[in-house]
Amino acid sequence: MQRFSASPGGLDGPVTLVDEQGIRWVLHRMRLDVRVVRRLVKDHATPVIWGDMGGISPRVVPEAERPALWGRIKGEYQGPGGKAPMGRYVAHEFRAEPGRRMLFVEDHC
Repeated sequence: MQRFSASPGGLDGPVTLVDEQGIRWVLHRMRLDVRVVRRLVKDHATPVIWGDMGGISPRVVPEAERPALWGRIKGEYQGPGGKAPMGRYVAHEFRAEPGRRMLFVEDHC
């Protein structure tokens, strides 16, 4: 998967991500509400991408890791509705045609 020069939320213009299958995803919404993040993590039809190093190094989250992922995010989410304003995680929604959604979680360790 392609790397970003900066976190997706900090890039100008249309932000796109091309996955391993060649699907072109476009950043649709930044800094999602924590309730939306929870719903998308639990929706098995929605791919989840983990952005290490502040989001610049993305990788696909395997299905087996998704339950533990929500456990990590919920206590340190810094986006809207999160419990930690100085938290470690923030998430964005990317979209691709036709009507596909992808969750992108930035890890600011």
